[in-house]
Order: sequence, then C-alpha cells, then structure tokens
Amino acid sequence: MRIHYIKRAALSLCAAMSLGLSATSQAGQSVTNAQNAQAEPLTPPYSETFADESFLESYTIIDSNQDGTKWELYLGSAQISYNSELDMDDWLITPALNLEGGKMYSFSIEIMTGGSFNETFEVMFGKDKTPEALVNPIIEKTSIAHTVYKAYTGTISPAESGTFYVGIHGCSQKDMLSLSVKNLKIGAAAGASTPSAPSNLVVNTRTNGELKADISLTAPTLDLNGQDLTELESVKLMRDGNLIKTFSTPEPGSELTFVDEVPECSRYTYSAIAVNASGESPAVETKAFVGTLEPSDPTGITLVETSTPGEVTIGWTPVTTDIRGNNLDPEFVTYRIYIEGSQSNLLFSNISGTSKTFKALDDTSVQTFVQYSVVAETKGGISNYVYSPLLPIGPAYSTPYHESFAEGKASHIFGIYPEDYALWSTYTTEDSEIESQDGDNGFLGSEGSYSEDTGTFDTGKIDLSGLTTPTLTFYIYNIIGEGEANNNELSVSVVHNGNSTLLKTFKMYELSDKDGWVKVEVSLNDYKDQIIQLRLFSHHALLPYILIDNIRIDNLNGSGIETTVDSSTKIYGSTGKIIVTGANGQTLSIFTPDGRLISTQKVTETDCHLTTIPGIYIVKVGQFATKVVVK
Repeated sequence: MRIHYIKRAALSLCAAMSLGLSATSQAGQSVTNAQNAQAEPLTPPYSETFADESFLESYTIIDSNQDGTKWELYLGSAQISYNSELDMDDWLITPALNLEGGKMYSFSIEIMTGGSFNETFEVMFGKDKTPEALVNPIIEKTSIAHTVYKAYTGTISPAESGTFYVGIHGCSQKDMLSLSVKNLKIGAAAGASTPSAPSNLVVNTRTNGELKADISLTAPTLDLNGQDLTELESVKLMRDGNLIKTFSTPEPGSELTFVDEVPECSRYTYSAIAVNASGESPAVETKAFVGTLEPSDPTGITLVETSTPGEVTIGWTPVTTDIRGNNLDPEFVTYRIYIEGSQSNLLFSNISGTSKTFKALDDTSVQTFVQYSVVAETKGGISNYVYSPLLPIGPAYSTPYHESFAEGKASHIFGIYPEDYALWSTYTTEDSEIESQDGDNGFLGSEGSYSEDTGTFDTGKIDLSGLTTPTLTFYIYNIIGEGEANNNELSVSVVHNGNSTLLKTFKMYELSDKDGWVKVEVSLNDYKDQIIQLRLFSHHALLPYILIDNIRIDNLNGSGIETTVDSSTKIYGSTGKIIVTGANGQTLSIFTPDGRLISTQKVTETDCHLTTIPGIYIVKVGQFATKVVVK
C-alpha cells in the first residue's frame, strides 16, 4: 500500500478562485479559461515562467478525465497531481500564437516529478485549444522520474501560417504523484536552414581557489531540417543571458573552449546559440556552480604544550579536498582557530600553513584543561568546526595521587568528551542510593542511554617521579544483571606524549559474582618517572551504569594513606574536630583526600582532640590511616 502526500486544499482553493469561468465542452470535458474574449495572437519569441497566478488569465486548462484535479499554481510552477483511481488526462494550453508556415520555432520547458514514480507527459501543437486539435508532436510521449527540474526541448514546424496553440498534456498512469512545469520558451521564427543548437556544453569549475570556469562545447553540424551545415557565422556563449564570448566562423562540429572568470562564487546559467544567415539556433543551456566550494573538514588535529609555560601548539593535516571530494590546492585554503565551536569565540583567522603556536594560559600556577576547534576556509565558505583533543596544561599533580570524589565533587581536574554518547559525571548516595566505597558520599560514574554507548574520562597530568613501583588502584561497583551477565566494560589507558596506550580492560562479569565494590589494580611500571594522564573508556553493552571510586596512584602496596587502622587506635570525626584515642607517643599526620599533607605532630595524650574546619580528611597514625568526616 502506498502512502500518498496530503493534497494541498488551501492552495487548490486559491487557484480555483483565480481561474475565473468554468464550463463544459461538447465532449463533456471540464474546461477552465479566464479569457472572456479572444486576445490577439502572440508572435514568438514567447516565454512563461509560471511563477505566479497571472498565467491563469491566458492559459486554457482542461480536465479531460473530469476528476476535479487540474493544472494549478504551486510553489512558482504549474502542477498537476495524481488520482488514485483514474489515469491522468489533463491539458495546460498556451494562449494563441501567430506562427509562420515553413519556419521552425525552438521549444523548451523545464519539468520535475513529485517523487520516484514514473510520470508521463507529451507536448503537442495544433490550430485550436482542444485536445482533438492538438495532434502535432513537439515532444513525443515521455516517461520520467526526477525530483529536480530538467529541460526538455523540441521544434514547432507549422506547414502553413496561422494561429496555433501549444498544449502540455499530463498523461501519467493512475496512482502516481505529480508533474510540475516552469520556464516554457518558444524561440523566434527561423528558416529551415537555421543551425540546430550547439551540443556538449560542459562547465567545469576550478577547485584551486580561482574564480574561473573551463567551458567546452561543440558547434552544430546540422540545420533544423536535419541537413548538413556548410558554414556558421558564429557561436555565441552567454552567462546568465549576458554575452561573454563570440566564436567567429567556427567549423561545424568543431570543439570550442573558453575560460570564464566570474565575479564571485555562485551558481550560474550558461547557454550557447549558433548563428548563420538563416537565423539563430535554439539555445543549449546548463547550470553550474563556479568558484571554490566549502572545504572538507580538517583532520589530524594535535594539541601539545611547548617548553614555554602556558604556551601550546595546535596542528592539523592540510585540507586538500572540498566538500564534494574534488581536489583543492592547499595554497588556497586558510584556517581559523576558535576557543569553542562558535563564531563569537574566534581566536585567530586567515592562518596559512598547518600549525599555530600561542599563549593559552596566563596563570600557570594551576593545572587546567584547554581545547580548541579548527575550521578550514576557502572563498566558497568554511568547513565544520573540528575539536582538538583536551589538553591539560600547567603543573602536573604529584604522587601519591588520590581522588575519591567526596560529596560528589572532584578535587582534581578531569575532562570528558561531548561527542561521546555516554556521560561521565560524579554522584552522591542521594543521587544513586549506592554507598560510596570509602564512605565519603561521592564517586564517579558513566551513564549510557543505549546499548553500545561509550564515554571517555581523562584525568589531568600526574607526575610519577619518585615512585619505585607506580601502580594504579581503584574500585569498580559490580552490578549483577537480571538473568544476563553484566558485560559492560571499562578500559584503562595511559596518555603519554600525546599518545594513548591501552593498559587493561575490565569486564564487569569477570570481577565478582556479587553486587558491590571490587578493588582492581593496574601496573604503571612502564611509565616510571614520567608525566602521564589516565584515560578511562566506558562501553555500555548491557546496563546503563559503570561506577568507580577511590582512584589512587602510589607504590605497589605502599600507599601511606590506605584507609585501614589498627584496632587499638580509634580515629573519628566530630563537630569541628578530629578525635584520636589510643595513639599516645605516635606520629599523627593529616592529609587532604588527594594526599596533600596538612599537618603532622607527636601525640602526647591518650585522647587527642584536634580542632579543624568541616571537611573530609585522611588521618594517619604510625603506619595506619583512615578517612574521617568533620561536620
């Protein structure tokens, strides 16, 4: 069953009000003609665009199958629509034309179909504006299917002088869609020995930045009567109706070429006619875009820090094609850099070459992420915005490194990629009804909406200097799926010197057969004493969440602030203070959750009360440590 487009009731009504009188012919056909009196015949050249309803005042419209569907004005054209039960049988007939016998008149019309269905039309002429009189073919019955306008041509050759009419006959089979016509043209009278139209008119735009077109065409070899031409006076080439080149006395059948320089990148209409002593030929016509199209998108974008604090270099691969894949000379391509993908955040423009070095950060005391987008540009326009990688610049974090996302907030910078379909973000117990692994009411998670969603999470720069056995540990929350193994995956990679290397992939169903937090470990020995980033990549194959907590980089089994404590020592938080009991004579140190030392002292009493501001702390006593929350 075919689903048809909804008929245009409002437009049909508008057209009907413009049609004027309606009558029925002797043959029982429905005829519409606004002419109350016969107008004087028109002498070609003649043209009609059908751009507005004015043509309805002079054209005759015949609904031969009497289905109520007629030629009408629609979006700057004349259109006839389908009937699901009856074959199309509808005529659109010109005003009276005064034609000379023995002369030839060129005819052309542009036609488009409403869809991929085969539509059928023919163009006829005769001495009366009735289907019975329109028996002389201009364009034989033709079936077409194209949703862009194409020109169809023919000749009118009356045997005797008089008044004639041209009829466009829509005759598609039932249950098709529509025919639309515009730009009907009838040329001036020409003798039978007038040249036929030139052929093979081809316009090739240059894609190297020049506003030029290479044009070629073939001079005709026959006259309108099909006889061999002996000579030509000229072939004239026009752009948008303006003469741009005259080829004088060309040989019939010769190949003619011309380089046209246009004022701007635009779409132009080129046409050509041949001339001899008998007159001008019909025109051959083509449309072409001349100038440079928009460039394709930049690729290979890199972003690195230089040795100068706060300075970066962004680079890219030269763009060598336009948006249609045509070759493009890189010499004619320039580039823009934006701090974000928006016209209002332009940093640099008109950049030649394939890189730009600039100061990205004034305050180099704190690490931060930067990201830019690159746009290629030609005279034809700009490409899409293409993002650089996220780049952390500024001082790297020292080790031991610890991130626990306490209270749903990160204590270090991290980056996520907006083009990913899964989103990394922080959570609290209130958000998720899941307790954090270390009791600080915060953890990190990747949320996917659909199967196969992925997301990328990057840490800032971390300096592994001083660690003899650098090791990454963190906890993954294992979720047991209902009836199916949880085959979500989390991959861990290291970014070093701009290159990402996969270290390990964890499959959820391999971690444990129970719900809950599971500790995992990844060796970083290959990057000892280097500055790295961690990259976590989530792949949601089944469940929407992948949760992690308590990320730590330290020596293997050597973290000084693992959250364990001797049973003889008690450490806990209270309102405005940290309370330590059973640690007399030991060294007590207080750290931030990311491992930065705040203070250290010798415990000199059995019950030690340390006043401090509210927050989360790691308290270490001797070789043992634990996390406390001060309210």
